[in-house]
Amino acid sequence: MIEKIYNDIIKETCLKYVCESGTEVYMLPMKGWSTAVAQFTARFGSQDNAFFADGRLIEIPDGTAHYLEHKLFESEEKDAFSLFAQTGASCNAGTSFDYTQYYFSCADNFRKNLEILLGFVSEPYFTEENVEKERGIIGQEITMYRDNPSWRVFTNLLEGIYVKNPVRLDIAGTVESIAKITPQTLTDCYNAFYSPSNMFLCAAGNIDPEEIVDICEKKLGAAKPFKVETAECDEPYEVNRKITRLKMPVSKPIFEIGFKRPAVYKEQEITDYIYYNILLDMLFGSSSEFYEQMRGDGTLNDEWSVSVFNGRGYFFPAARGESENPELVLEKMRELFVYYKKNPPARELFERVKKATYGSLVKDFTNVRSVCNTLSEAVLSEVSPFCAIQTTASADYETLIEKLRDIDEENACISIVEPI
Repeated sequence: MIEKIYNDIIKETCLKYVCESGTEVYMLPMKGWSTAVAQFTARFGSQDNAFFADGRLIEIPDGTAHYLEHKLFESEEKDAFSLFAQTGASCNAGTSFDYTQYYFSCADNFRKNLEILLGFVSEPYFTEENVEKERGIIGQEITMYRDNPSWRVFTNLLEGIYVKNPVRLDIAGTVESIAKITPQTLTDCYNAFYSPSNMFLCAAGNIDPEEIVDICEKKLGAAKPFKVETAECDEPYEVNRKITRLKMPVSKPIFEIGFKRPAVYKEQEITDYIYYNILLDMLFGSSSEFYEQMRGDGTLNDEWSVSVFNGRGYFFPAARGESENPELVLEKMRELFVYYKKNPPARELFERVKKATYGSLVKDFTNVRSVCNTLSEAVLSEVSPFCAIQTTASADYETLIEKLRDIDEENACISIVEPI
């Protein structure tokens, strides 16, 4: 039976179906669109490097989730890219800290493309030869990212903020860690985390929900027991290091700042995500007095952004930019937090930024890929597809001030990549 999830704020309906296999399917048909997007996601990412299966602790090499993503595109007959190319679809995949996602977009042949997507993810093919062949390819990818200043400033920040959480480790692992990955490693992880009940499908655009349900029931089979649990880590409150430095061939220092906060989950994660995004935009965004002043005196330039980085077990407000004096930027941000805790920003400013945030979220529902991303993000956080919009619409000034006062401006790390 297909369940309807209606939102009376934006007048949209998301459809939910739970397959016999246990796979949850979320669908949002969009009238007038000729394209469609589907995303098939496993709740298995780089963080899951130690887990309990049937009560037994299993530790795997860093980078295994990413390695597994690469190998699932290959079958005994031909790779998935070739199959999608025959239908004219665009396909890809990505591994994050807490999930791995496989997706495609197309203008026609949706049924055939969805069958291909579910087929290659559900039918792994690992041999000694093809696993070994991939090792060199992934090793080159790791080297490429380690030579990328923009990526290194971010990963160094994660190492600086977190002490034990595996989010501090590179998603792809290291050349040394992937050398330990075998076909059996991939098989064990696939059996543990790619159980249909640990996966979900999201689709949006020019889609037929009844057709999707029919394909899923035929391709995903019956339910299988799922008994795997990622090992928890006791992450301290304080950051690991206050500052990290690295010299690379850049023309000007680049930096990223993170204000560490305790992890939050489900509705609380979405609530904090919305409020801290609004707060960062108010105090440090591209229209703020802070940015205008720092840009006016040459401390900052156009390469400046603020955001919230969040997921399973991690959460922190962040800022990123270029500057000849990155530590001064952090100092000024800390001073501003302290000032506004005693002298709260104007309510009118909050209302203005809230409206802009709400407008941006509504706009996301006018783009097929953005809709699919929104559905997937909601499922990962275990909330309603419209939770972010509802939270923003009901956001209030008093709660924002509570969130502001809850920031520990001293519990921060700054990652800097300096010119050689």
